[in-house]
Amino acid sequence: MAPRKDQMRIIRQDAGFSAKLGFGAAGGEGPVAEMSAPPSPKVPPATIDGAEVMPQGDDGGRPGRIREEARKEEGEPPAAVTPPIHSAASVQPPAARGQVVYVAVSLTPRQAARAEVWAAAARCPARFLIRRVAQALRDQVFDDWARDGMPEITEPRGLRGKYPTSVTLTLRPQFAADLAARHDPLGLMGLARVMGPAYRARFHEAFDVALEKAERQMKPGGKAE
Repeated sequence: MAPRKDQMRIIRQDAGFSAKLGFGAAGGEGPVAEMSAPPSPKVPPATIDGAEVMPQGDDGGRPGRIREEARKEEGEPPAAVTPPIHSAASVQPPAARGQVVYVAVSLTPRQAARAEVWAAAARCPARFLIRRVAQALRDQVFDDWARDGMPEITEPRGLRGKYPTSVTLTLRPQFAADLAARHDPLGLMGLARVMGPAYRARFHEAFDVALEKAERQMKPGGKAE
């Protein structure tokens, strides 16, 4: 059996064959060459009207900024911005929805004692009953005043009722203007102070009626009318 030949000696003798196998250069012996992909050619940046434009994706949107700067230099108007859409209710002037006033109301000592019994039976605060009666009275009072005019009521000075609270009343725009023109022509008092005494007088009457109705309901076998 013939002895094996030295394989590395044979490869070194054939320089071209060695280069094919990656052991050396084609021109002779040398270090082992590294296998790598050929570098991709660099694409030169394009220009538009003297402004440099990089290929898309180089810096995350630079071409858009370049075009915007070029548009500003040439004096072109900026891109139109769509205005926000508002509903009719949001652009409606406050006067069209009415004028809001806050009127203070309270109970007389006689009413307060009866209202406490009513509130205990209803399991609610006495002020809740006051606001409920005062606000339910609003439409009827305003209709009466629009037809007959608001009466002039003089309240005793220093009178302080029980369970004082305030109610929110919204006046129709024309109705508020008529009240102000007649009772506060110079706009010094304010509608809340002008209409407060007359509204409280009607409230005390309405609360008496509500108390009588509640007391009938609280009696054994009582029914609401």
